[in-house]
Amino acid sequence: MKTYRNNSVWSIVARITALLLIACSFSAQATAPRLTAKMFGDEKKADIVAYQSVSSETKSESELTQAIVTEAFNASEKTPIIDLLPSKKLATYALFNHDAAALIGSLQDLANQDKKQYSIVTFYLKSVDDEPVVIIFNNEHAKALRNDFVAGMQKIIKSGKYLQLIEKSRGKLPPEYLGRLKRLNPGWK
Repeated sequence: MKTYRNNSVWSIVARITALLLIACSFSAQATAPRLTAKMFGDEKKADIVAYQSVSSETKSESELTQAIVTEAFNASEKTPIIDLLPSKKLATYALFNHDAAALIGSLQDLANQDKKQYSIVTFYLKSVDDEPVVIIFNNEHAKALRNDFVAGMQKIIKSGKYLQLIEKSRGKLPPEYLGRLKRLNPGWK
């Protein structure tokens, strides 16, 4: 009978100890350092977001489109921050959430009901049959940025820098390329 009592006493002591440890754990505070964005320097908000695709062909086109956008803004003496995001969903969220003033993408990135809130500028044609690459500007927050981009695009087209960038990457373009690009942007000269 003594063994029975001994086991039950130890069982009760173990349960009480477990309950005390659980109760004490709720009052414990973590001592690990907290990481914040400020620890890595000032966080800069992107003016323009883009997204990358997986295939190598679209990676080279992504680099080309960023080069065109950068060159157009350089021609307007502006240097916006372009952030390349890993997915289309993140990039469109940044535009719709007003975290970015513009998005480099396609016409399919914008729902029909949202088109009134945004200005679309086509600046690159992959081929005759493909969806053009556009930059979508928020009408409320990016009018000046849009005007600078359009002015810069017209300057680099006129100077020949635009064709030089594309032909360096893709080779000789068909003669109707610039005409089609201008038709997709009716306000251009």
